[in-house]
Amino acid sequence: MAKSNRSSLSAATNAKRNTKKGRKAMPASDFGLPGPRKYRIDDPAHARNALARSAQNATPAQQAQIRRRVKAKFPSIGKTNRKSV
Repeated sequence: MAKSNRSSLSAATNAKRNTKKGRKAMPASDFGLPGPRKYRIDDPAHARNALARSAQNATPAQQAQIRRRVKAKFPSIGKTNRKSV
């Protein structure tokens, strides 16, 4: 069986966070936009997804805020190993 790329959270813990009550219990630091509590960034998979979704739906100012928060929480996300030619 292949191992998932999801965070180390158990399936039960992650399922609880997907409920309205679970999202309210999460700290504001787990969101790209903490005011409206949008764009979860509690694990690397959600952080990558927040970057992708914000590129589609958020304003440029919101996108910049989400990028800053993701970079602060997960510095390795967004870095590439490509060399410029």
